[in-house]
Amino acid sequence: MDIEKFNEYKKLTRGNWGKDLSMLKMMTIGLLNQFKDDDLTPITEMLLNYLLSIPKARKDGKKLVMHPFNYGPEIFYAMDLAPLMQETYSVGLAPLGLNETYLDLTNKIGYGDNPTVCNAQRPLIGSYMQGVAPIPDLLFFLSTPCNSLAMTYQVFEQLASIPAFKIDIPYWTYDKVGEFNDDKVIDYMVTQTKELISWLEQKTSQKLNLEKLQETMGKVNQARQYILEFNELLKTVPCPVNSQASFGNFLSMVGCGGTDDAVKSTKWLRDTAAENVKNGISGVTDEKIRIAWPYTHIFFDGDLLTWIEETFQAVVVMDLLGFYQVLPHDVSTTEKCFESLAKGALDFSMIGTCRGPIEYYIDFLLDYVKDYKIDCVIMPMQFACKHAYSMARVSSEAVREETGVPVYIFGCDPYDSREVTSESIRGGISDFITQVVL
Repeated sequence: MDIEKFNEYKKLTRGNWGKDLSMLKMMTIGLLNQFKDDDLTPITEMLLNYLLSIPKARKDGKKLVMHPFNYGPEIFYAMDLAPLMQETYSVGLAPLGLNETYLDLTNKIGYGDNPTVCNAQRPLIGSYMQGVAPIPDLLFFLSTPCNSLAMTYQVFEQLASIPAFKIDIPYWTYDKVGEFNDDKVIDYMVTQTKELISWLEQKTSQKLNLEKLQETMGKVNQARQYILEFNELLKTVPCPVNSQASFGNFLSMVGCGGTDDAVKSTKWLRDTAAENVKNGISGVTDEKIRIAWPYTHIFFDGDLLTWIEETFQAVVVMDLLGFYQVLPHDVSTTEKCFESLAKGALDFSMIGTCRGPIEYYIDFLLDYVKDYKIDCVIMPMQFACKHAYSMARVSSEAVREETGVPVYIFGCDPYDSREVTSESIRGGISDFITQVVL
C-alpha cells in the first residue's frame, strides 16, 4: 500500500470511537497493518472504508442498523442509514483469537455451549456483558439459516433493549415447477419487506426516497451481474483466481451491496478472472486438484486455504458464502425493486441452499461438482449448525453415487480453535487428499 494512503487510513482510525466500538477499532487497525505491505486492491479499500464508516456514522448522527451475514444492506443504504453486519465483529474476532474469552464468558452466564449454539454469533453476548459489543440503534435479523442465529439475536435484543425487526423466510421456493414451488412466496416476502421499510421510517423519522431505492437497486444489479460472470469464469480449468477470491464477492454484497464500492470491487474481481483466463494464468500454480467447499471457512485458521494451495497445488473453487448466486432482477419500477429485494433475500448465500427441503442443498452441491469440474469435496461441519450437519451425509452420498467424486466430512468449530485444532484439521485433509484423491 502506498505510504501516503496508509497514513491517510491510519489517521482515520484515531480518536475515540466509543467503548462499544473499541474492539471494532482494534480490528480495523489490525487489518490496516496487515495490508500495509500489500497492494491496495478494491476489496481492501472497500473493507477499510466499510469499517471506518461505522464511527463516522456515529459522528454524523446517522442511525446504526445491525443486520446478519445473510441479508444485503441495500435498503439501509437507500435510507441513508449505516449498516453494520454483526458477524463482521463476532466472526472477525476469530482469526485473532479474541473471540474465545467472550465465548467462555457466554458459557459462564448460561447461554448455551459450543455443541448447541453457533459460535459465529455467541461472542456478541459475552462481549456485551463486558461492554465492548457494538450497540446499534436498530437491530434486524431473519429466521434463517438457523434457529441458533435467530435465538442469539433475540437474546441480544432483550439484553441491550434494542428495537428489532424480524423477517420470516418461507420454507418453499418461488422458481421451481413441482412440489417445492409456492406462488405465495414472493408476495409474502414483499409484504414483509414493505413492513420493514415502514418500521425503519417510524424508528428513524426518515422516509424512504423511492428514486434513491431504484438507484441503489440498480447498483445491486450491476454487482450481481459481475458476480454472475465471475462465477462462470471459475468454471475454467485451471481456475483463474485463488481460493480466497470468491469470498470478496460475498463481503461486497453483505457489507456494501447497493454502493459504488461494491460495484467497483465485484467488477475488479470479474476483470481479474477474465484477464487471467485470457492469458492462461491460474490462481494456483500448476493446479492439480479442484475442491468444492460447500460450507463456511475455518475462520480461526486464516491460512488454511493457502496451506492447501501450497501443499497440494489444489484450489478451493468457492466456499458456501462466496458462492453468491443471486441473479440481477428487474428494477424498472418501485414494485419491481421490492420483488428484487425479496428474491435477493431468498437466494442470498447460505439461505438459498440451507433452507427448505434437503433437495435444495443436494441439487446445489451436485451442480457445483459437475459445473466446476470438481475433483473432491471437503465439508467441515459443526454440530451447532444442525441443518447443515444433518444434510452432510445424505448429500455426500448423492455426490458419490452420481459423480463418483470423493467427499471428506470432518467435525470442527470454525470459530473456536480449541475444539478441533488447526493441526488436526490439516492432518485430516492431508490424509484425505494423499490417500483418497491422489
